[in-house]
Amino acid sequence: AERGYLLEELNRTEADYPSQLCIHELFEARVREAPDRVAVVHEAEELSYGELNARANRLAHHLVGLGVKPDQPVAICLERSPMM
Repeated sequence: AERGYLLEELNRTEADYPSQLCIHELFEARVREAPDRVAVVHEAEELSYGELNARANRLAHHLVGLGVKPDQPVAICLERSPMM
């Protein structure tokens, strides 16, 4: 019973998904709705949607400054942490 609960009940994540939007558009919408809501928790560190968005934008601007073009794949390797 416990195995079924863990593997089946807790993994039910069915939800309507606006397929006309890209993931970054959905994220930006969440930032506008709740910029102070916690988006990432790692050990004792928490990041809000606003903070996470600001960090992502800084990285994007840095990559553009290095010459990365739209739709150009970029590998970013980090240990699992809020920086990832």
